[in-house]
Amino acid sequence: MVHRSADSRLLANLISHEKEYTNQLQSLLNLSHASFNSLSAYAASSPPPASQVILAVASSLSNVDNALRVYAAAVEEWTKYLKELKDLEDEVGNVMRDREILVTRLLKASKSTPKPSSNRDSLMFSPSPSPPASSSTLSLKSNEDPSTTYASTSFFSALSPGPMSANKKLQTAQAELQACEAHLAKKELELDGKRSSAIRDGLRIRFRALAQCGWRWTETVMHFSLYAANI
Repeated sequence: MVHRSADSRLLANLISHEKEYTNQLQSLLNLSHASFNSLSAYAASSPPPASQVILAVASSLSNVDNALRVYAAAVEEWTKYLKELKDLEDEVGNVMRDREILVTRLLKASKSTPKPSSNRDSLMFSPSPSPPASSSTLSLKSNEDPSTTYASTSFFSALSPGPMSANKKLQTAQAELQACEAHLAKKELELDGKRSSAIRDGLRIRFRALAQCGWRWTETVMHFSLYAANI
């Protein structure tokens, strides 16, 4: 399975600007709160009926600010989805780097595997046929140190651990790469699902709050028309 994803730098850039956008919204809400207080103070010093109209308008504008505050929170929620998506993309990227390392290790292990011995090599290590033992030879063998025979046997048996060790490395590298491939495939499926949910659910929350803002603004404009008629 070949995974193709957007450059994580682009996602990081998007997250950075969404955070800046949220900060600017919060600054705007702080200023709007100060503006509401100033408008309310001005209304208190105005004669009726203008004072009641200004207070009603200030209340409507406050409701608009509350709707905008909900929208700012929705943008933060959308940014949270993006952060979780980036964390998972980074995790998949780490697994893919591990995969490259394991592929390189497997290539090295496959190159270090010894070739099967040829017949010529077998003949070189095959003991030559012994002549029929004479009584003097048997006598010599009976007096021979047993450690000499053990040392000779150990020498020939020492030839086998080389191929066994190389084969073991190859098998281990294959098993590690297969496990990594399975883990990578699982994470890629998880990433695909996360990307879909981030776009679908995150933007749904954001635009629902934006629609509520629009409805509040339209309602405020309609109310102001009624307030203005009473001035």
